[in-house]
Amino acid sequence: MNLALIGIGALAIAVYGLVSGRLSRSVITGPMFFAAIGLVAVSLGTEVEPSGDVTGLARVALEMTLALVLFTDAMATNVSSWRGEGELPTRLLAVGMPLIILAGAVVAMGLFPDIGVFGAAILATILAPTDAALGKPVVSNPRVPARIRAALNVESGLNDGIALPFLLFFIAMAEAEEGANLLSLLVSAIGIAILVGLLIGWVFARAVVICSERDWMVPIWRKIAVVALPVVAYVAADELGGSGFMAAFVAGLVFGRIVVPAFSGVADFADDSAEVLTMVAFLIFGGALLQPRFGEFTGEMLVYAVASLTLVRMLPVAVAMIGAHLRIPSLLYMGWFGPRGLASLIFAAVVMEDASVAGTETITTVVILTVGLSILLHGITAYPGSNAYADWYEGEQHRDDDLLESEDVASTQQRRRIHRT
Repeated sequence: MNLALIGIGALAIAVYGLVSGRLSRSVITGPMFFAAIGLVAVSLGTEVEPSGDVTGLARVALEMTLALVLFTDAMATNVSSWRGEGELPTRLLAVGMPLIILAGAVVAMGLFPDIGVFGAAILATILAPTDAALGKPVVSNPRVPARIRAALNVESGLNDGIALPFLLFFIAMAEAEEGANLLSLLVSAIGIAILVGLLIGWVFARAVVICSERDWMVPIWRKIAVVALPVVAYVAADELGGSGFMAAFVAGLVFGRIVVPAFSGVADFADDSAEVLTMVAFLIFGGALLQPRFGEFTGEMLVYAVASLTLVRMLPVAVAMIGAHLRIPSLLYMGWFGPRGLASLIFAAVVMEDASVAGTETITTVVILTVGLSILLHGITAYPGSNAYADWYEGEQHRDDDLLESEDVASTQQRRRIHRT
């Protein structure tokens, strides 16, 4: 890895830290800032010739970042939070997400017939998860109804982990068309990962509780262990032929259910680490992925990217909310603010490097374009959009005390890196 790029990255982190509070109240988000730094650094010349792919140490860094994000998100949403936040997250995840995948696959088949049915399903699944880090004001603005913020927060925290089985299934189906054994692929990718995640999450959670009760473990190392555990789960599952990401997610669910009630704040250091690593991931995205692929974007890819960020998400969200009696501005708010980010990038890299699927170049390029547009469009609309929606809500609240957007939600463990300013 080029030493100059490391220095630029470190300087970018320091500078962003100095103005982070000011930028949080502007249209410039962290992902926008770091992606732009990466793009400009490579464009102006740092003796690096990016290939448009992520390999070596950069890919390891991205994969470990996603493993940590999956683990901490699962920890933060495990304590009955899904039920406590009410019906909206269930609607978004159980109804909205499958419809988003279906809609995205249908559009992809129309625009990219060469990638086939399963390739289209893979592309749609990669772009189904949302990333709240791309528009923090959407879920952190206290003027926005808590019920709406909570729904988007829980959706963002869980949908990448929920999308994984769909992605692995479609990859297995695509590879089965090429002669691979479907059952063997599913058992190895999903079954092994679940078993490894359950075992590692439970064993280490019990160990943390027991050692802490006996004063064998000091608080700082309890927090450090949270950073190490998803790496352990990822590597163990990967070495056994399973999905490391799914293992990290399952381990987080189990670990959080046991440890979080006993030690509040145990994930603080992990959340801080995930915050920094996520911004580094967008730096890598801007320089190593986005910049060298500018010449590969086509009109069909742009049409799909725009559709993915708009109708492919907004219509399924509206369908999922039938019967919830939310007003149209709330449906538009929840439908538009589904940014695509880190999970989509890493899932695309997994497909490109590890799967024998037709059309991987097209899939990867479309994902990169969509994420790039999402960083820009969701970034510049997050702060003004959340305030505009809050203005509407406060005005309606004065006229109508029965707004269902106003319903209280239970107090649950929040994702610290998303909710703080």
